[in-house]
Amino acid sequence: MDPAAATAGWSKARVHAYVGRDLFAEGAAPSDATAVASLRSYLVLTFDSLHGRYAAGSGEAQSRCDAAGRMLRVLAQRPTGYLFHPYPITPYHGDYLEQFDLAAHARLRYTVSAKGAARAPALKIRARGSLAEALVPASWKANPGGWDATLEEVNVESLTAAVRTAPWSKEGWFQAHLLYAGNFVGGTAGLWAEHAYRRLVAGDYDGDVERINLQRSLVTMLAAGCERVVVGYTLREEHFNSEYSVGVEDVAFDSQDGLLSAVFPRSVKLKDFPWNGWLRIGTAARPTTAWNPIGGFDDPFGRLLWLTVSDPALLHEPYGGSWMPNRASIATTAEADAAGSSPIAVPDNALLPEQGTGVLRPVGNGIFARQRLRYSVVTSAFHDGTSMGVADILYPYVFAFRQGAGRSGNDRERDPVVAQSSALARDWLAGFEVVGIETQTRDFGDDLKFSYRVPVVDVYLNRRSADPWLAAAAAPPWSTLPWELIVLMEEADQRGIAAFSREEAQRRGIPWLDLVRDRAVGAQLAALVEEFRSQGYRPEPLKQLVTVEEARERWAALASFNAQHGHFLVTNGPYRLDSWTDDAVVLQVFRDTSYPLGVGTFDANAIPLKAYISRIDDQGDRLEIRADVEHVITAQRSYEIERGALAAPADNAAHDEHDERPECRYVIVGPAGNTVRAGQVVPGKAGEFLINLRQLGPPGKYTIAAALFIGGNRVNPEVKLIEHRVARASARRPRDKASTIH
Repeated sequence: MDPAAATAGWSKARVHAYVGRDLFAEGAAPSDATAVASLRSYLVLTFDSLHGRYAAGSGEAQSRCDAAGRMLRVLAQRPTGYLFHPYPITPYHGDYLEQFDLAAHARLRYTVSAKGAARAPALKIRARGSLAEALVPASWKANPGGWDATLEEVNVESLTAAVRTAPWSKEGWFQAHLLYAGNFVGGTAGLWAEHAYRRLVAGDYDGDVERINLQRSLVTMLAAGCERVVVGYTLREEHFNSEYSVGVEDVAFDSQDGLLSAVFPRSVKLKDFPWNGWLRIGTAARPTTAWNPIGGFDDPFGRLLWLTVSDPALLHEPYGGSWMPNRASIATTAEADAAGSSPIAVPDNALLPEQGTGVLRPVGNGIFARQRLRYSVVTSAFHDGTSMGVADILYPYVFAFRQGAGRSGNDRERDPVVAQSSALARDWLAGFEVVGIETQTRDFGDDLKFSYRVPVVDVYLNRRSADPWLAAAAAPPWSTLPWELIVLMEEADQRGIAAFSREEAQRRGIPWLDLVRDRAVGAQLAALVEEFRSQGYRPEPLKQLVTVEEARERWAALASFNAQHGHFLVTNGPYRLDSWTDDAVVLQVFRDTSYPLGVGTFDANAIPLKAYISRIDDQGDRLEIRADVEHVITAQRSYEIERGALAAPADNAAHDEHDERPECRYVIVGPAGNTVRAGQVVPGKAGEFLINLRQLGPPGKYTIAAALFIGGNRVNPEVKLIEHRVARASARRPRDKASTIH
């Protein structure tokens, strides 16, 4: 939708939300246009890697850092269009608290004094993009013949596009590694940075303290040579219509993806007609990529469409860096496995797909894993009326291992894009075992009871994470597609009908696979479905899980769906693709009693609340922290956020699952600059938080970074830095005093 058309029709709700662009950037927004902010880009200064006075290979790291410092002191005085923040971990990353002191020190370095700011930096700058053009004075700008450094924006969405499904894709340390990749020379710092990175992604650390120190060291080493210097970051602002009658409510978004996230279509509701109305979403760009879920849907329009019609096992935490359950959950006992580092024996009868063929084989004797997770997977019907089963849950594992190499062992038979996107599952998966199938019943009163089949699967992993939800996202047993649709796409690729990815389609000179809009490909897919229906075809890896008759029923249902709806995009998600044109789609709510997630499931994410430290007392052996918390006060369709002191819970108060208590997270950095303790505490009986300061370590100054979080919201927290001094042991040591840095 053209932005002008969206703004012109705002009062008539021609669009309820606009994704990907600030509609009102050029003027004041209407009173009923509510904005949501998310991390958009980094502003970075990158020195030319080959030429210029401070080229990365020149060995002049200190001179390069000095030159960058002179420019950053100037840019710190020009915070127009961006937020000055000379550190790659921002308030919009879930691990911001863990590196807050380093970020504060970096900022202080360039803003504590304007010394040197008046001098023009001895640099010739190439400005890329409108923001850089506006920030760089004409006297600094390079001519086309050469430059010392480039000032530009690096879009976070583009930075993480190829690794969007990686467990850590929203974490600051992971994005920092992507940001600096190819922009630092290496040497000792580079070797150490890569060593720390490999340990982090493999889980080779003992506990949170070692993990945090690895993350801090990684970022420090990446930035040490100043080949690339972070200047700050920009925010994306998107609007939704919150008018009392024709607007929408319960709008959840993501701290980095904004409205282009899975949580948005699962939470947003019309105010007037929540059950049967039309919700209109506009995007800033037309669809340009093929609609297939393996190697397509990679433009903003396609991504939003896929995020809406599909239903993943887990969802990104909207306001954090980890994951949360959607259609799969993990047992709490998995936390014990995540905390330990001892090898875990994989049962002899656990299965693992064979490389290249995907055939399921027992892992055999003497196989050990780093972590075990027990998943409970809530099944439901697919859009074609078939019921999800164990074969659907396990086939993504088969697919990942089939795509790791060509079926005959020839790598030219595989799509490199698909092989790369499925590499994480192959690397992490050590084996899996279907433990059983349980029945989950939900009682909604008035004789409304619904039962769901819940397969329980133990998954054994070659890697681990201290956060079990990060590990859970690496290789969950789940598919939002029926197994026969994945097989159909595989066969289309193998037979040369169409390729999964754009790159492979161009290499082979065949169409890019589109399950919806390419009629010629659709006709060939329909012929394949009929062939497979008559055969009762199922690939070799599924012959022990699916009978010939069951396969015939599946292929027949897929054929019937295509005949009725004109496409093959079948999922088990909350919306079904109903119709489409060149620049719009119509989605229909999938109304089926087997679907387990009711309206309101994600309402708690719609209003991210905050908690604040109101008082800190250093008692020598402990910190005592008092808190203010935000509460939502509702009145019909409106609400206000009220801030008040955290009260002590009443002994006889009934527990309300929606009345979440805040938690205090803290990181304690010792005199040597390393983290010595980290953790989280909940409020005590008097409503206070107590952080233990006993036995921190040797005498010296310790820095404590503390912040309060409520409801899973870790975005842009108010962090306090407290300096605590440990004196030498004495018979009568006076109480230590704390000084707080805001």
